[in-house]
Amino acid sequence: MMADEMKKRFYETTTVLIASKGKNNQLFTNDQYLSLILKVKESKNMITKKTPEDYQRLARYDVVKIGASEKLIIPVKNEGDPIIYYAYLDETFQIIHDCHISIGYGGRVRMMNELKLIYKNVTAELVTVYLNLCESCQKKKSLPKKGLVVKPIISNELNSRCQVDLIDMQSQGDSSVEVYQDHLTKFVQLRSLKTKRAEEVAYHLLKIFTTFGAPSILQSDNGGEFANKVVKEVCAM
Repeated sequence: MMADEMKKRFYETTTVLIASKGKNNQLFTNDQYLSLILKVKESKNMITKKTPEDYQRLARYDVVKIGASEKLIIPVKNEGDPIIYYAYLDETFQIIHDCHISIGYGGRVRMMNELKLIYKNVTAELVTVYLNLCESCQKKKSLPKKGLVVKPIISNELNSRCQVDLIDMQSQGDSSVEVYQDHLTKFVQLRSLKTKRAEEVAYHLLKIFTTFGAPSILQSDNGGEFANKVVKEVCAM
């Protein structure tokens, strides 16, 4: 299925999904999104005579300016807290599509772990709609599992093959931990991450590379797409 056709079917399905939810839904058309931004700004600028609706709106939404654009976000309570955005409907397909590719065509759980760090209203339902339309994902499901014996990859030299992976540590107060290991020596280095973005992973890798040298092969259980993106970010630094 071509990307344009996939996008068309995605929005056909989500339109029905939104209609079934009625008012209990936080997916906005572009016009609704812009209208809500204006209402939030009006509520913020009211010094007196705020209505219960104003207080309810300000408890749920805030507005931040990014370049020339204004974005709806969850109100930030403490300095240093991450900004969580509200997306409008017309951008949700591209957001989900980019996330799917960036984590190496990962499944719903991995995608939601990424998306919820940035977006409030890109839901598991939307991700499921997307994955059901992804032909490569459906082909993976239909392939019979074979009892293959996988031989371990043996490295003969230091830095000939290394691996970088991310461990979700949200329950412990951190976003993730970057784990870097040399296959020959099994020497492990850990770095605390604020996000799972390739730019931050690459930043810590570059520090490791300048101390211990870069490996001939860099692999990751997060997928080849993720490893390639990290390498590109390192090269760009």
